[in-house]
Order: sequence, then C-alpha cells, then structure tokens
Amino acid sequence: MEVDFDVIVAGGGVCGLVASREIATSGLNVIVLEEDAEIGIPERCGGLISLKGLTSLGLIPSKKIVRNEIKRAVLYSPLGSRIELEAKKQKVIVLNRREFDRELAFLAEKNGAAIKVGHKVSSFKTEDKYVKVKTTNHEKSANIFVDARGISSLKHYRQNGFLQAAQYDVYGSWFEKDRVELYIDNRLTPGFFTWVIPLDEGVARLGIAGKGINPLKNIDNFLKDHHATVIKKIISPIFVGGPLKSFIYGNVVVVGDAAGQTKPTTGGGIFTGGIGSLLAGRAISNQLRQNNPLALKEYEIKWKRIFGKEFLLMSQARKIFERLNNIEIERIFRAISSSNIIESLSEKSDFDYHSLGINHILNVIKKDPSLVLDFLKFGAGLIFDPSKDF
Repeated sequence: MEVDFDVIVAGGGVCGLVASREIATSGLNVIVLEEDAEIGIPERCGGLISLKGLTSLGLIPSKKIVRNEIKRAVLYSPLGSRIELEAKKQKVIVLNRREFDRELAFLAEKNGAAIKVGHKVSSFKTEDKYVKVKTTNHEKSANIFVDARGISSLKHYRQNGFLQAAQYDVYGSWFEKDRVELYIDNRLTPGFFTWVIPLDEGVARLGIAGKGINPLKNIDNFLKDHHATVIKKIISPIFVGGPLKSFIYGNVVVVGDAAGQTKPTTGGGIFTGGIGSLLAGRAISNQLRQNNPLALKEYEIKWKRIFGKEFLLMSQARKIFERLNNIEIERIFRAISSSNIIESLSEKSDFDYHSLGINHILNVIKKDPSLVLDFLKFGAGLIFDPSKDF
C-alpha cells in the first residue's frame, strides 16, 4: 500500500516537534497533528530547564524563548524550617513556553515538516506494515506513527503514577524574581509539594500537586496567606510513575510524557522527554532511510542507557518521601540545616540529573553519625543498585 506520509506525529508540544524536526531533516515526509488551535497554548508546565539542557535539544538561548533566570531555590518544611540553595552554577532558566514551542515548530517546518493545528487524533490502528490514523477531520496512513500526545495518551498505557495538579499564573509581591520556592507538606500535598516559579518581576507560576487532593481548593487556601491576583488557571495532572517498559509497539513509537519520560521527583520532562524525542526522530530516520529494522529499538536502548538508572534512583527516593509524615520531614530539614550539605548541594547538584544531588546527600550523611540517626532512620532502603534497570 502507498501511504500518505512516511511518519505521522500526534502532538505538537516539545516532544512531537523535536521528533518531527529530526525526521524532516533526513528528508522524510512527516506531518504533525496538534489537537489545540494554537502551538504553545495552553502552557501546562512550569518551564524550568538548564541552559545545558536547552542547548542539548538543539536550541540557542535567546531573549525570545528565555523568560527568566533562576539563581536560588528555597525549600520550606511543614513547620516553617527553611533551606536555601544557590543555583547560579546550574544556570536554570524559565522558558517562555509559548515562544519556545513556536520556535521548535518553526525549525521543524523549516526542515520540511508539515504542521496542522486543530486536528485531534481520535484513534490509530496498525495494519500490516503501516499505521492508519483517524482524526476529527480525516483518515491518513503512515509507515510509522509517533505518539507524542502527553499525559492524555499515557493514561492508555499506565493507570498509576498520576497526581492531581493545578497551576495558576499570578501577580504578587511575596516572591523574588530570581528564586524558586518549594513548600513541602505531606498532609496538604501528599507525595509532592507547592511550587512558585517566578516568570518576571511580580509575576509567578504557582502550582500544587498531590495524591487524592483537590488542587484548586488547596491552591486557593495557599493564596489566602499569600496575597495575589490570579490571571490564568490550568488544571492538568502530572505523572511521576517512571517510564513505560517499552517505547516501541511495532511501528508505533511513544515519546515524552506519553512514554512516562517525566522525572519521578518533580514530574518535569522538557529535557528527559526532549532527549527521548531527539533519539526517536533519529532512529525513525535511520529505519526508514536505511531500511534498518533494528533502528527503532536503538532509541529505547539509548534513552534507558542515559536515564534508566537515574529514573530508578529518583523512583526509590520518591517511595521513601511518600512514607514520611510531617514530623519526620521537619527533623530531616533541621538535620540538613545543621550540616554542610547545603553548601555541597549548591556546588555539585545538577538540575537535569537529580541522582547527583541524591547520591551526594547520601555520601555526606555517611560521614556524619548524627545525620545517620536523624536521616537514614527514615531513608532506609534508598539503595542505588547499578545492576537494576527498567
């Protein structure tokens, strides 16, 4: 059968656009189908990434897509203890997600990809050596189908690992332009936290997530103690359950949030999902251009080689965190505050690879008997076994 396209990509977010850019670069006929009426809208994530992570996705930082630079992060415990970290060396930025996505769309189209907005993929079916894709507007076929539809698609593959979440854009004066705030309270936000990401002077992105909560009610309660004017609301779950066991299903390739490539610690996925999409796009090009039947599997192998152990350790840390009550969290805060861990974390942590910070904390704790008693009592089981993998 003669297909309509070499590749159909469902989803015009970061991952779908990065994958289509790589595929189009090799000269293949690729189309991106985006269900929303506009690329980059709505902005569902906080938009944090490091400059190093941004350039690894093939983008040059510019004033157009970089909205703010973060130099510090402060964590608040349930009882008000505070830990502040320097983040200058990590070079963390806040993206203008609307312009960031549009820049990716421009690059994808410049390289030959077609992009259609307002086209929601309703179903897809593998038939022999091609995939038939149905949308609200038409039915088309392709040699390979890329599922980059995000959380909505992931729910078809996984049933656990989702947290209820809401995010507001607000005007306020309690936060500082260069400082991210995290409020940890396993009673109000079980298994997660409240975050404040400054977008500019007096403008921030305020979000709350947790297991079994009403995020809108909780975020409104937070605002009772923090005066702010709400200018936008987004309600969307986040996923912290780890990657799918496989990213390849015949000639269907899953990338980004849809593949569970979001960090089990924070739910962030611009970098980890973006790298996955870059690898997937190159593998697809290799398979179709060179008729290499093993190329698709290389995408999965390479992603898990980069992030498999990283995600395993983050998942183990999450399981421990979910078991802690607020008194235990408070004791850990106080133990960390009285040690030299804060300075070490500021110097050696990596925003893109959380395992570096987790392992560094463990190494420092092992040298301090008092921290072993106060911290490892609640962290027993956080053992990184390099022999394990996803």
